[in-house]
Amino acid sequence: MQGLPENPLLVLKPAGRGESDRAEQIVAATCELLDEGGLGGLTIRAVLARTGLARRAFYECFSGKDDLVLAVFETMLMAAAGHYDALARQIGDPLETIREIAQGIVLGRYGLEQDPGEFIDRRSAAMAREHLRLAETRPDELQAALRPLLDLIAEQVRSGIRAGQLREADPDLQARLIYNLVATTAHTELIAEDTTGSDRENRQRLAEDLWEFCRRAIIA
Repeated sequence: MQGLPENPLLVLKPAGRGESDRAEQIVAATCELLDEGGLGGLTIRAVLARTGLARRAFYECFSGKDDLVLAVFETMLMAAAGHYDALARQIGDPLETIREIAQGIVLGRYGLEQDPGEFIDRRSAAMAREHLRLAETRPDELQAALRPLLDLIAEQVRSGIRAGQLREADPDLQARLIYNLVATTAHTELIAEDTTGSDRENRQRLAEDLWEFCRRAIIA
Protein backbone atom coordinates (compact mmCIF):
# COMPACT_ATOMS: atom_id res chain seq x y z
CA MET A 1 0.00 0.00 0.00
CA GLN A 2 1.13 3.49 -0.78
CA GLY A 3 2.09 6.19 1.68
CA LEU A 4 2.52 4.05 4.80
CA PRO A 5 4.86 5.41 7.47
CA GLU A 6 8.06 3.55 8.21
CA ASN A 7 7.37 0.65 10.54
CA PRO A 8 8.18 1.96 14.06
CA LEU A 9 7.20 -1.16 15.99
CA LEU A 10 9.27 -4.19 15.10
CA VAL A 11 12.47 -2.32 14.31
CA LEU A 12 12.68 0.00 17.27
CA LYS A 13 16.32 0.82 16.72
CA PRO A 14 18.72 0.20 13.82
CA ALA A 15 19.04 -3.55 13.48
CA GLY A 16 20.81 -6.08 11.36
CA ARG A 17 19.11 -9.18 10.03
CA GLY A 18 19.94 -11.11 13.19
CA GLU A 19 18.02 -8.68 15.38
CA SER A 20 15.07 -8.74 12.96
CA ASP A 21 14.96 -12.54 13.16
CA ARG A 22 15.04 -12.41 16.95
CA ALA A 23 12.21 -9.86 16.99
CA GLU A 24 10.08 -12.17 14.85
CA GLN A 25 10.94 -15.10 17.13
CA ILE A 26 9.94 -13.09 20.20
CA VAL A 27 6.65 -11.98 18.63
CA ALA A 28 5.82 -15.56 17.62
CA ALA A 29 6.52 -16.79 21.15
CA THR A 30 4.37 -13.99 22.57
CA CYS A 31 1.46 -15.03 20.36
CA GLU A 32 1.81 -18.61 21.62
CA LEU A 33 1.79 -17.48 25.24
CA LEU A 34 -1.27 -15.28 24.67
CA ASP A 35 -3.09 -18.18 22.99
CA GLU A 36 -2.32 -20.42 25.96
CA GLY A 37 -2.92 -18.12 28.91
CA GLY A 38 -3.96 -14.65 27.78
CA LEU A 39 -2.40 -11.63 29.42
CA GLY A 40 -1.90 -13.52 32.66
CA GLY A 41 0.67 -15.75 31.01
CA LEU A 42 2.59 -12.97 29.29
CA THR A 43 5.75 -11.83 31.03
CA ILE A 44 9.18 -11.05 29.68
CA ARG A 45 10.50 -13.95 31.75
CA ALA A 46 8.02 -16.31 30.05
CA VAL A 47 8.97 -15.01 26.60
CA LEU A 48 12.64 -15.57 27.31
CA ALA A 49 11.95 -19.09 28.59
CA ARG A 50 9.93 -19.89 25.46
CA THR A 51 12.54 -18.52 23.03
CA GLY A 52 15.69 -19.49 24.90
CA LEU A 53 17.02 -15.97 24.37
CA ALA A 54 18.91 -13.90 26.92
CA ARG A 55 17.33 -10.80 28.46
CA ARG A 56 19.86 -8.66 26.60
CA ALA A 57 18.63 -10.07 23.27
CA PHE A 58 15.07 -9.07 24.17
CA TYR A 59 16.03 -5.49 24.98
CA GLU A 60 18.03 -5.19 21.79
CA CYS A 61 14.70 -5.60 19.96
CA PHE A 62 12.13 -4.07 22.32
CA SER A 63 12.34 -1.49 25.06
CA GLY A 64 9.70 -3.20 27.18
CA LYS A 65 6.43 -5.10 27.33
CA ASP A 66 4.37 -2.31 25.75
CA ASP A 67 6.59 -2.27 22.67
CA LEU A 68 6.23 -6.05 22.43
CA VAL A 69 2.43 -5.86 22.61
CA LEU A 70 2.44 -3.15 19.94
CA ALA A 71 4.55 -5.44 17.74
CA VAL A 72 1.98 -8.21 18.18
CA PHE A 73 -0.75 -5.76 17.19
CA GLU A 74 1.19 -4.79 14.11
CA THR A 75 1.85 -8.41 13.13
CA MET A 76 -1.83 -9.34 13.45
CA LEU A 77 -3.09 -6.21 11.67
CA MET A 78 -0.58 -6.45 8.84
CA ALA A 79 -1.67 -10.05 8.31
CA ALA A 80 -5.32 -8.97 8.32
CA ALA A 81 -4.64 -6.12 5.88
CA GLY A 82 -2.78 -8.47 3.54
CA HIS A 83 -5.61 -11.00 3.68
CA TYR A 84 -8.31 -8.43 2.95
CA ASP A 85 -6.26 -6.72 0.27
CA ALA A 86 -6.03 -10.04 -1.61
CA LEU A 87 -9.73 -10.62 -1.01
CA ALA A 88 -10.58 -7.18 -2.37
CA ARG A 89 -8.82 -8.00 -5.62
CA GLN A 90 -10.83 -11.22 -5.91
CA ILE A 91 -14.18 -9.63 -5.06
CA GLY A 92 -13.80 -6.49 -7.15
CA ASP A 93 -16.71 -4.79 -5.34
CA PRO A 94 -15.91 -2.08 -2.74
CA LEU A 95 -19.11 -2.42 -0.70
CA GLU A 96 -18.82 -6.20 -0.52
CA THR A 97 -15.16 -5.90 0.49
CA ILE A 98 -15.99 -3.50 3.31
CA ARG A 99 -18.66 -5.97 4.46
CA GLU A 100 -16.09 -8.77 4.52
CA ILE A 101 -13.69 -6.65 6.57
CA ALA A 102 -16.33 -5.44 9.05
CA GLN A 103 -17.81 -8.87 9.62
CA GLY A 104 -14.37 -10.48 9.70
CA ILE A 105 -13.31 -8.23 12.58
CA VAL A 106 -16.35 -9.33 14.59
CA LEU A 107 -16.13 -13.02 13.72
CA GLY A 108 -12.50 -13.23 14.78
CA ARG A 109 -9.78 -15.59 13.70
CA TYR A 110 -11.95 -18.71 13.37
CA GLY A 111 -14.59 -17.12 11.10
CA LEU A 112 -17.88 -18.67 10.05
CA GLU A 113 -16.43 -21.67 8.25
CA GLN A 114 -15.22 -23.25 11.49
CA ASP A 115 -17.31 -23.95 14.58
CA PRO A 116 -15.14 -22.86 17.54
CA GLY A 117 -16.91 -25.15 20.00
CA GLU A 118 -15.41 -24.45 23.42
CA PHE A 119 -12.52 -22.52 21.92
CA ILE A 120 -11.62 -19.32 23.77
CA ASP A 121 -9.63 -16.85 21.69
CA ARG A 122 -7.42 -15.66 24.52
CA ARG A 123 -5.00 -13.82 22.25
CA SER A 124 -7.74 -11.66 20.70
CA ALA A 125 -9.29 -11.05 24.12
CA ALA A 126 -5.88 -9.96 25.44
CA MET A 127 -5.37 -7.68 22.45
CA ALA A 128 -8.84 -6.19 23.00
CA ARG A 129 -7.90 -5.25 26.57
CA GLU A 130 -4.53 -3.89 25.53
CA HIS A 131 -6.07 -1.94 22.63
CA LEU A 132 -8.14 0.09 25.11
CA ARG A 133 -5.13 0.76 27.33
CA LEU A 134 -2.69 1.61 24.53
CA ALA A 135 -5.23 3.95 22.93
CA GLU A 136 -4.65 6.13 25.99
CA THR A 137 -0.98 5.51 26.74
CA ARG A 138 0.55 4.99 23.26
CA PRO A 139 -1.97 6.46 20.78
CA ASP A 140 0.53 7.36 18.03
CA GLU A 141 2.12 3.92 17.90
CA LEU A 142 -1.28 2.21 18.04
CA GLN A 143 -2.51 4.32 15.12
CA ALA A 144 0.64 3.40 13.17
CA ALA A 145 -0.15 -0.29 13.74
CA LEU A 146 -3.75 0.26 12.57
CA ARG A 147 -2.76 2.27 9.51
CA PRO A 148 -2.52 -0.56 6.92
CA LEU A 149 -6.03 -1.80 7.71
CA LEU A 150 -7.48 1.72 7.93
CA ASP A 151 -5.86 2.63 4.61
CA LEU A 152 -7.37 -0.44 2.99
CA ILE A 153 -10.88 0.40 4.25
CA ALA A 154 -10.45 4.01 3.10
CA GLU A 155 -9.31 2.81 -0.32
CA GLN A 156 -12.49 0.72 -0.65
CA VAL A 157 -14.66 3.63 0.50
CA ARG A 158 -12.98 5.86 -2.09
CA SER A 159 -13.62 3.28 -4.82
CA GLY A 160 -17.24 2.90 -3.70
CA ILE A 161 -17.79 6.65 -3.93
CA ARG A 162 -16.36 6.72 -7.44
CA ALA A 163 -18.63 3.82 -8.42
CA GLY A 164 -21.71 5.57 -7.02
CA GLN A 165 -22.26 2.89 -4.37
CA LEU A 166 -21.40 5.09 -1.40
CA ARG A 167 -22.33 8.63 -0.48
CA GLU A 168 -19.81 11.45 -0.80
CA ALA A 169 -17.77 11.67 2.39
CA ASP A 170 -14.18 11.81 3.64
CA PRO A 171 -12.90 8.24 3.00
CA ASP A 172 -10.33 8.38 5.80
CA LEU A 173 -12.93 9.54 8.32
CA GLN A 174 -15.40 6.90 7.15
CA ALA A 175 -12.74 4.21 7.52
CA ARG A 176 -11.98 5.29 11.09
CA LEU A 177 -15.68 5.39 12.00
CA ILE A 178 -16.34 1.93 10.57
CA TYR A 179 -13.29 0.41 12.24
CA ASN A 180 -13.87 2.09 15.61
CA LEU A 181 -17.52 1.04 15.80
CA VAL A 182 -16.92 -2.54 14.71
CA ALA A 183 -13.71 -3.09 16.67
CA THR A 184 -14.99 -1.54 19.91
CA THR A 185 -18.12 -3.70 19.81
CA ALA A 186 -16.10 -6.81 18.92
CA HIS A 187 -13.65 -6.09 21.74
CA THR A 188 -16.50 -6.04 24.26
CA GLU A 189 -17.62 -9.47 23.05
CA LEU A 190 -14.09 -10.88 23.07
CA ILE A 191 -13.48 -9.77 26.65
CA ALA A 192 -16.77 -11.36 27.76
CA GLU A 193 -15.97 -14.58 25.90
CA ASP A 194 -12.61 -14.80 27.66
CA THR A 195 -14.50 -16.34 30.59
CA THR A 196 -17.69 -17.70 28.98
CA GLY A 197 -16.29 -19.23 25.78
CA SER A 198 -17.26 -18.41 22.22
CA ASP A 199 -20.88 -18.26 21.07
CA ARG A 200 -20.77 -18.67 17.29
CA GLU A 201 -24.43 -17.87 16.66
CA ASN A 202 -24.30 -14.72 18.80
CA ARG A 203 -21.12 -13.57 17.07
CA GLN A 204 -22.68 -14.15 13.64
CA ARG A 205 -25.81 -12.17 14.56
CA LEU A 206 -23.68 -9.36 15.89
CA ALA A 207 -21.58 -9.28 12.71
CA GLU A 208 -24.68 -9.07 10.56
CA ASP A 209 -26.32 -6.37 12.68
CA LEU A 210 -23.19 -4.25 12.80
CA TRP A 211 -22.71 -4.50 9.08
CA GLU A 212 -26.31 -3.47 8.40
CA PHE A 213 -25.79 -0.44 10.65
CA CYS A 214 -22.58 0.49 8.80
CA ARG A 215 -24.09 -0.18 5.37
CA ARG A 216 -27.02 2.15 5.96
CA ALA A 217 -24.61 4.86 7.12
CA ILE A 218 -22.37 4.79 4.04
CA ILE A 219 -24.51 3.85 1.02
CA ALA A 220 -25.50 6.47 -1.53
